Amino acid sequence: MPKRPAHAQVMSTVSVPAPVGGLNARDSLASMPPTDAYLMVNWFPTPTGLQVRGGSLDWATGMTGWVETVMVYNGYTSRKMFAACGGNIYDATSQGAVGAAVVTGNTSNRWQYVNFGTAGGQFLMAVNGNDHGQVYNGSTWSAASLTGVADTLLIYPFVFKGRLYFIQRDTLKIWYLAAGAISGALSAFDLSSIFRLGGYLVAASSWNVDTVAGPQDYLALVSSEGEVAVYQGFDPTQSSTWSLVGTFRVGRPVGRRCLQKIGADLMIISVDGLYPLSDAMLTDRSQEQKAISYKIENLINADAQTYGNNFGWQVVLFPVGNKIIVNVPMVENVSQYQYVMNTITQAWTVFNGWNAACFEQMGDALFYGTNGKVVKCDVGSVDNSAAIITDLGPAYSYFGSPGENKQFTMARPVFQKQGSVGTSVILNTDFRNSQPTSTLTLPPSANASFWNVSPWNTSFWSYDGQIQLNWQTVFGVGYCASLRMKTISKTSDALLAIDYGYQRGGVL
Repeated sequence: MPKRPAHAQVMSTVSVPAPVGGLNARDSLASMPPTDAYLMVNWFPTPTGLQVRGGSLDWATGMTGWVETVMVYNGYTSRKMFAACGGNIYDATSQGAVGAAVVTGNTSNRWQYVNFGTAGGQFLMAVNGNDHGQVYNGSTWSAASLTGVADTLLIYPFVFKGRLYFIQRDTLKIWYLAAGAISGALSAFDLSSIFRLGGYLVAASSWNVDTVAGPQDYLALVSSEGEVAVYQGFDPTQSSTWSLVGTFRVGRPVGRRCLQKIGADLMIISVDGLYPLSDAMLTDRSQEQKAISYKIENLINADAQTYGNNFGWQVVLFPVGNKIIVNVPMVENVSQYQYVMNTITQAWTVFNGWNAACFEQMGDALFYGTNGKVVKCDVGSVDNSAAIITDLGPAYSYFGSPGENKQFTMARPVFQKQGSVGTSVILNTDFRNSQPTSTLTLPPSANASFWNVSPWNTSFWSYDGQIQLNWQTVFGVGYCASLRMKTISKTSDALLAIDYGYQRGGVL
C-alpha cells in the first residue's frame, strides 16, 4: 500500500492592532485585552495607532540651578512667561538666553501664582510661603501690598467669585481681600473645626457642579490628609451668603500642584490616583474604577508611596495636544518622568526624556522648567537634536488558540513612516519578558529631509507617509507571544499593527 505524503506544515499569519488602549497595569498578563500593553514608553496612543511622542526644544537658557516654577501672565493684549530659578525670577517669554533677573533675592523658587483682574488692570499674584509676595502688572514687578498677616506666610493664591484668597502655610486658615482688590487688608477664615483629620491646607480652587438647580460654582479646599471641604457663597463675612456644603475624603494629595481644572470639573492627583472630584464626592475610596487613572492605579500608588515627598508632582492639562500629564519626580531636581493620558481615548502611556521640575502652558504651547532652562515640549520630533527612543511590550496573545503550541518564526511591526526608524526586537513567549539585545541605531536615511525645507541637491529624500512592511526573523515556541520592541527615530513615526508568522503545533 503506497504511503501517504506527509502534510507540509502551513505557516499562519495573524495581524494584531497596535495597542491603542495604552498602558495597562491593572489586568493580569493572561487576561489583558489585545489592545493594551504591559509596557509603553514614549509612545502616545491615538484612536488609530501609536505615535512617537513629540520632541522638545530649548527655549529660555542661561540660568543657574533648577527652574522650579514657570509662570505665565495673560494680559488683555499680551502674554509674558517667567521662570523662577536660583532665588531670582527671569523673563522667559522670548527664545534665547535670558537677560538680567527681574526679581532677585528670594530664598525659594517654588511659587504658586494666579492671574487676577481688577478695575485697575490685569495682574499676576505670586507667593511661596517664604519670601514676600510679588505682583506683576503687565510691565513691572513689585512687592505685594498686603496687611493683616505677613505675606511670607502665604503659600497658595486662588480666586473665587471675584475675590482673591490665600492659604496660610502649614495651617487650616485662609485669608481674603475685599472683592475686586489686588492689595489691602486681609481677613482670616479659620477652617480648623471643619477638618476632622487635622493636617494643613494644600490647595483650593473654584469647582463647577451641575445640580438640580443648574450649574453651581463652589469652592473646594483640600487638606494634606485628603479631606475636601466645599463652600458656596461669595462673602465669608456674611453667614447669609457663605455656607459649608459638605466634606468628603479622597486619597492624600501629592504635592501642592495637585489640582487641575478640566472642563467644569476638578482633577486631583492623590495616592489613590487621578480622580475627578465630582466622582470622588459621590463614592468612597474603595471604588477605584472611578479614577480616570484606573488602568495604571498600581503604578501611581507605588510612585506616590516612594516619591510622594519629592517636589515636582503636578497634574497638567494640555488641550491642544489632547493630553493630561502627571509629572513624577523620581529624584527631586535630578530625574523625572510623566504619565500621559489621551483625553480622547483615556489611554495612558509613560514619557521619559522630558526632565521637568514643573510645567506651564503659554497660549497653545507647553513648556517645562529644568536644570538652568525652560524647554518647549511636544513640538517637533527630536529632543533638540537627539533622537527619541521608545519601548513597547504589547499584550500577550494566544492568537485564537490558547491550547495550541506554536513555533514563531517571523514578525513585523507595521509602521507609517515620516522618515526612517531603527528597531530592536525580541519575541517573548508564555509571559517571559526579555529585552531586545541588539544595538539601536538610526538608519542612514534617518537624516532624510522634508520637501521645500532643506537645500535642494544636498539633502536626503524623505519617506513621508510610507508604510513599512518588513518581516524580521524571530524565534520562539509557546502558546502565546508578544513582540517586545524598541525604536529610535527622528521623525513622527506611527505604529499601526504587529504581524506574527508561526507554525501550528499540538497541545504539548
